Amino acid sequence: APAPAPPPAAAGAPALGWSTAPLDASALGLIDGQVSFAAQSVDLGTTLLGPVRTLISIDRSRAVADLQEVHAFGGVLLGQFIVNNRSGLSVGGDIKANGVELARLLSDLGGITRFTGKGNAAVNFLGVGPSVAAIMNSLSGNGAIDFAKGTILGIDLDRLMRSGEVGGGTTVFDRLAAGFRLENGNLLNDDLVLEVGSIRAGGKGRVGLGARDIDYTVTPVAMEARDGRGIAIPVRVRGPWSSPQITPDLEAAIRLNFAEERKALEDKVRDEVGRKVGEELGVTPNEGESLEDAARRKLEEEARKGLRNLLKQ
Repeated sequence: APAPAPPPAAAGAPALGWSTAPLDASALGLIDGQVSFAAQSVDLGTTLLGPVRTLISIDRSRAVADLQEVHAFGGVLLGQFIVNNRSGLSVGGDIKANGVELARLLSDLGGITRFTGKGNAAVNFLGVGPSVAAIMNSLSGNGAIDFAKGTILGIDLDRLMRSGEVGGGTTVFDRLAAGFRLENGNLLNDDLVLEVGSIRAGGKGRVGLGARDIDYTVTPVAMEARDGRGIAIPVRVRGPWSSPQITPDLEAAIRLNFAEERKALEDKVRDEVGRKVGEELGVTPNEGESLEDAARRKLEEEARKGLRNLLKQ
């Protein structure tokens, strides 16, 4: 018998992506004033908060929550979270996260399970739209992260630097830090710092917070390789969050690491080819003269000889 068809996805909630179901924030227009809120735990569906202590101020369909004490993701959140429904729905905030666990943060908010570590983060953001999908695709702002002692699943940078192979494994890092900016639902970064023992890595690229995809290049450098000159192998991470492809860019690695050797080889080949061509044409460059100039001079001499012979006839 054929396998049963999978159940249809709920309306407005694609299997892979943020919900497009309309958000109803009309309740913000029912009251003006201040509300002090405290609870041992708050279940938001995607994550569990607690204990929580906030002061919520509502004025003409705009709510500002001062996060006085919010325990989340294994750490503490401080700052402000704002929901404004005066002329269309917008969500924003200026939030600092201290001592949060990277695994819980990324797993609860984005379903990303490849990272562990504990550290601090800060973000100032604004999103506009009638649904979670619209808000995530419109995010703007900036922020920074700084995490210590963690892991990255799916790639072993130490094995990569020793053998050039990418085939799964785990990277244990000492520090992961970066600043970023948010534009049109994309997180953009060009100053990643990743420390893995004697390996130092930089990174830059795009993380699609709205599209839930990534196009990012990490370039680890083995500092002690090549007699202290180091060796770098860029690694590109590209695709959806659920299954990104991780591939080394070997052509870029050759350009980065062997520029001097490559130029020396090209010069040698050019000299050898030039010598053979010169022998075939009977061209001998004068001192300080290139083979091209010598060949041009030879052709001009032959042309003048041909012209003189023609005039003698």
